[in-house]
Amino acid sequence: MFGTPHQSFESDAVQRRISRRESTKVSVAEPAPAPTPLEKRLCEVFDVFDNTRSGEIDVRDLGTIIRALGCVITEAELQETQVEVEDVENNCVPLQKFVEYMHKAITERKFKPAEPEDLLKAFQLLDPENRGYIMADDLEKALTEIGEPFTKDEIADMMAVACDSATKKVYYEHYINLLIVKIPKNLNVYSIVEQMEIDLLESMPKKRRLESLLLEAEERASKLQM
Repeated sequence: MFGTPHQSFESDAVQRRISRRESTKVSVAEPAPAPTPLEKRLCEVFDVFDNTRSGEIDVRDLGTIIRALGCVITEAELQETQVEVEDVENNCVPLQKFVEYMHKAITERKFKPAEPEDLLKAFQLLDPENRGYIMADDLEKALTEIGEPFTKDEIADMMAVACDSATKKVYYEHYINLLIVKIPKNLNVYSIVEQMEIDLLESMPKKRRLESLLLEAEERASKLQM
């Protein structure tokens, strides 16, 4: 009923053997999740500026790399971003910090360029006579007095491209065409985010998909009311 002493001894031996195996098991870390399409794109552009293949870029290149992604970032926003991602001791930006911060920012549609139609409407407000151009002095005044003021460097950079040096006029439709970044859809970070969201939505069960769509509609409605 209780088993023989020999059986008890064998049972104890087996248990000790199992215990030894458990104690010597090598813990296997779970594989890291596969990078998202956006993370891949961020790494690709980062690598272009990482000349030493150290996983770091010079902090002075931060604005250039962000704009190379097709983002529109002001100097004030760039300074805020630098505070978040810079390794101050080494004056560099590590890849991981850059990818984490920019992934979140782009997913939230930060630094997204204005649509050409919106730019045209903004310029037309400064051209009530519909002449098709704005005098450089008038545009510069508007840029420093309306909304978030441009810095002198930002205005100088803009005028270098937009202003006709002979007439001091800014033909804004021509300027808008110059601004439109011709980035293929599969490389445009904002198009990548939109496709990721579509793929996520399609992978959801129908009920959750409907709930997600309703939530998104509510968020858009609340933004319109603000």
